[in-house]
Parts: sequence; structure tokens; C-alpha cells
Amino acid sequence: MLSLHFITCFKQELEAFIAKGIIKQALDKGLFYMKLYDLRDYGIGKHKKIDDYPFSNKKGMLLRADVVYDAVTSIEDYQNMRIIYTCPKGLVFNQAVSRQLYQSQKEIILISGYYEGIDQRIFDLLPIEPVSIGDYIVNNGDCAAAVIAETLIRQEAGVLGNKECIDDESHYTGLLESNQYTQPVTVKDVSVPELLRSGNHKAVSIYKEKTALKNTLINRLDLIGNKEITSQQKNIITEILKEMAVKKNDK
Repeated sequence: MLSLHFITCFKQELEAFIAKGIIKQALDKGLFYMKLYDLRDYGIGKHKKIDDYPFSNKKGMLLRADVVYDAVTSIEDYQNMRIIYTCPKGLVFNQAVSRQLYQSQKEIILISGYYEGIDQRIFDLLPIEPVSIGDYIVNNGDCAAAVIAETLIRQEAGVLGNKECIDDESHYTGLLESNQYTQPVTVKDVSVPELLRSGNHKAVSIYKEKTALKNTLINRLDLIGNKEITSQQKNIITEILKEMAVKKNDK
């Protein structure tokens, strides 16, 4: 069973953010385990200090290595867990990284980053892996920890109910999702493609693959370069490019 341990300065807020909707239902059913630790419980002195100024630079603050070390080592059996620290200079997180993390280890510690970073010595003391959720800056690492956690929890058996909900999603297949529609059939003279209402499962499958490939070509061409393309998909891509060229020339 997936077991997640969060080290954070905002214990209640992070728990409330994660444990809602289907994730809360899965937690209540015992499909995964999570525990949150308040970093300030391991702080120094009367004021429970967890940070300090960097040497040679009085700009910003750094998390103290001794405080983080004490927090991590307070977790039973931490030596057998993977330890993730959220920060901008880490490995960029994506679905492939999430899948590898989930498959390799079910016991994970997630440390939220704060301030200007953390004392570098913590990486000498513990096998901590820095991970970034993207090339942008947020106020703290709690949202990153929540993102990583949710991608892991969703992979646990029974959380989503229908396995196809995972298998067909963007990034899980290596492509973005196909175009999707629901009721009503027509909205302001724009209708659901008739093919999707035809009951022809083979044609629907081809349509979904084609729109998934088109969405990926337009919005995330880099994903195509990382994916092994079948001969059928190559033919579909050629067809898409021809259609796009014709549409461009018609303008």
C-alpha cells in the first residue's frame, strides 16, 4: 500500500488541500496511508526556529539542515523510504517520473521547500532527491508536494475505480487526450461530431487517436519526439499535416 509522509510548515492546510473528493474517499477506505509532520516541532530553541541567514549573504533565508534531518529521521524506517524535496533546481517532474517513483517505492517522504532553499549539507546527510514540478516559481513547496502526492495516489488500485480512467489520460499514453464531448448534442449551433454518436467503435477509436495526435502535435510536439510512433500513427500524422496545410492555404 502507498504510504506518504509529508514534512511541512502548514500541516492542516496541506492535509485539507490533499484530502478531498475521491482522494478523501480513498483515504477513508484505507487504500493509501498518509501522515503529516510539522517541521516546527523540530525547530531550535524557544521560538522553534527552522531557518537562518545564508553564510556570506544576508538575503533571504534557508531551511536549517539540522532541523530537516531531525524531522526526517524521526519517521520510523525512514532509511527504507525514498525522500523527495520540492525545489526549482530539481529533476522536472512528469507522468513518467511519477510512474517510476510509484513502481519503485511505496514508502515516500515528501519535504516541502520554503524560503530561498535549504542548507546543502542535508544532501550529504540523507539520500534526498530534489524534484521540481515546472519552470516557474511559487511561494512554497506545499503545492508541489500535493501535486506529486496526487499523481501517486491516483495510481493506487481502487482509487479511481475504473482503470481506463488512468490508461486514457494525457501523458499516461505519451500523448495528450483526444477531444471529448458531453450533453447537449448541440450548443449554439455547434454539434458533437456525428461519428462519436454512430456506435461504430472502430471509427470512434481511430477518431480518438487522431485527435490525440493532433492535440499533441499542436500543443506538445516534444512528446512526439519522446514516443515510439507506430506505422498507423505515422500515417495519421501525415494525414493531419496535410489537412492543416490545406486549412492554412484556404485562409
